[in-house]
Amino acid sequence: MGPSGAGKSSLLNILTGVTKKGVSGNINFGESPTKSRKNCSYIMQDDHFHSWFTVEETMLLAAQLKISNESMNMKEKKMLIEHLLDTLKLSQAKQTRAGNLSGGQKKRLSIALELIDNPAVLFLDEPTTGLDSSASSDTIQLLQTLANEGRTIVCTIHQPSTHVFNLFNHIYVLSQGCCTYQGTPHNTIDFLRAVGLECPTYHNPADFLLECVNGEYGDHTEVLATAARQPEWRHDHTQDPQHLEGLSGEEIAKMSELQRRAEGKKLLTPSVTPPSSVSKHIYPPPEWMRLWLLIGRCHVQFFRDWTVTHLKLGVHIACAILIGLLYGNSGSNATKQIANIGSFTVHNTYLWYTTMMPGLLRFPQEISIVKKETFNNWYKLRTYYMAGLITSTPVHIMFSMTYITIAYLMTDQPFEIDRFAQFLLAAIIVTISADAFGVLLGTVLSPLNGPFVGAILTSFMLIFSGFLILLTHMSTLMRFLSYLSPIRYAFECMILALYSNNRGNIPCPMDVLYCHFKKANTILRSFGVEDGNFGMNIFIMILQLSAFRVLTYIMLKRKLGV
Repeated sequence: MGPSGAGKSSLLNILTGVTKKGVSGNINFGESPTKSRKNCSYIMQDDHFHSWFTVEETMLLAAQLKISNESMNMKEKKMLIEHLLDTLKLSQAKQTRAGNLSGGQKKRLSIALELIDNPAVLFLDEPTTGLDSSASSDTIQLLQTLANEGRTIVCTIHQPSTHVFNLFNHIYVLSQGCCTYQGTPHNTIDFLRAVGLECPTYHNPADFLLECVNGEYGDHTEVLATAARQPEWRHDHTQDPQHLEGLSGEEIAKMSELQRRAEGKKLLTPSVTPPSSVSKHIYPPPEWMRLWLLIGRCHVQFFRDWTVTHLKLGVHIACAILIGLLYGNSGSNATKQIANIGSFTVHNTYLWYTTMMPGLLRFPQEISIVKKETFNNWYKLRTYYMAGLITSTPVHIMFSMTYITIAYLMTDQPFEIDRFAQFLLAAIIVTISADAFGVLLGTVLSPLNGPFVGAILTSFMLIFSGFLILLTHMSTLMRFLSYLSPIRYAFECMILALYSNNRGNIPCPMDVLYCHFKKANTILRSFGVEDGNFGMNIFIMILQLSAFRVLTYIMLKRKLGV
C-alpha cells in the first residue's frame, strides 16, 4: 500500500512480468522458476469482459479454455463453476450479462475466472478501486478466505479502512519507490512509536501511516525506510504468549473463534491436495481446441451485437437501394458513363468507411480483454488472432455481397456472370482490407486519435484513387503515391471488370447525336487503365491486405508484451 505515485502498480507489474524493459534479475517460484507464470494469475485494476455473455457463459468458456477434457469432463467443470459462483456470491447473477454487473460483482467475477485453474499465486492491482466500503470489505474478506486455503494473494491498495487493514497478514508500504514499512498490521502503531510518531487514539493506523509517508508530519521517509529493514516488525506479536497473558479466557476463545472462521470453507477443486499440487494435474487443452472455442465465442458475439450484424446489414441494404435509385440506369447509358464510374468510387468509399470505423473504434476495447487473457495463459495470441480472422472474414464477405448485388442490379450493369464476379471480388477484397486497416490503426492509436487519423488517410486514398483526378493527369511523384492506395486498385478492378474483355458498344439514347463514351476502349484510355491488368491489381490488393494483417499482429504482440 502507499499514496498515489508511490510505485505500487509499478512494483506489481515488475513482479508479474508485465513490465520487462529496464528491469533485471530473476524471480524463483519454488523448484520450477521457469514455470512461475503458469502458476500465477494477475487480475488488473480494470475489469474487462465481453459484455454480451452471461456470467455462467463467461465462466464455462474460461473453464474450457483453461482445462482440458482429459483433466476434467464437462460435468465436473459445471460443478466447479457452480461452487465458485456460490462461494463468491454470484449464483444469483449467473444469468446476468457481464456488461450489466455492478462494480463489486465484476471484481468477484474477475477473481472467479482466475480461480478456475486454481493458481497458487494470485496478484491483484487495487481490487477495491471504484467500490463502496461494503463491497471493498467483502472483496478483501474473500481474498483472505482464499489465502487461508493455501494460496498466496498479493494485492495493492490505496487507503484501506481499519477493518480492511487488519484483514491482511502482511503489509508492505511504499513511498517514493522505497519501502517505509513491512510487517503485520498489528505492529503498525508500535513501529511508528519506535521512530517517534505517535498515532492518535481512535485514529485509523493505515491513514496515519500514509499521512506520515506523505510528509504531513515532516519528512520521515529515510527514517521509516531504515526502521522497516528490522525483521522484528514482520512477526505478529499479538500471538505471543506474553501478549495473551493479560487477556481473559473469554477474549482468547473469541480470538480462536475468529481465527477459525477466517479459515473459511475450502473451494471445490479437482483434487483435495493443496493448490500447488492441484495445478500439476490440470492440463490445458490443445491449441486447436482453443482456436475452435474462440471461433465459437466470436460467432456468438457477432450475432448478439445487433449493431454489428442486424443494424449494419439493414444499413447496407438501404444504402444500396439509395445508390441504385440515385444512379438509375447509368450502367447501360453511354451518356452517363462518368456518373457510372463515379458510382464505383461511392461503392469503395462506403464499403471502406463502414468497415474500417467499427474495427478502429471497437478493437482498443478488445485489446484490454486480450491482454488479460493472454497474460493469464488462457490462450496464445496467435490463436486469438487466427480465430478473429476466420470469424470476421465471412461476415465481411456477406455484407459486401449484399450491398454490391443490389447496387449492381439497380444501376443496370452488364448482367454477365464473369463481369459481376470480378466486380464483386474487388469489392470484397477492399472491404476486408478496410477491416484490416481499421484494426491496425486501432492497435497503434488511441480511440480518440484513431478516427481522426483514419479519416485523413482515407481521404488521401480517395484523392489518389484515379477518379477525382485522373492518373494520366498526375505528375510522376503523385502517380507513385497512388500506388499506396488500396482504393485505387479496387477502382481500376471495377473499371476493368465492366469495360475490358471485348465489351460491346454501350447503348446511346436515340435523342442524343454523339456519345463520347460509347466504346469501352475510350473509357479505359480516358482513365489510364490498361486492359489485362485485373489479375495484377487483385494480386497487389491481396499483398496490401496481407501487409496490414502482419503489421497488426506484430504491433499487437509488441503492445501486449507477449
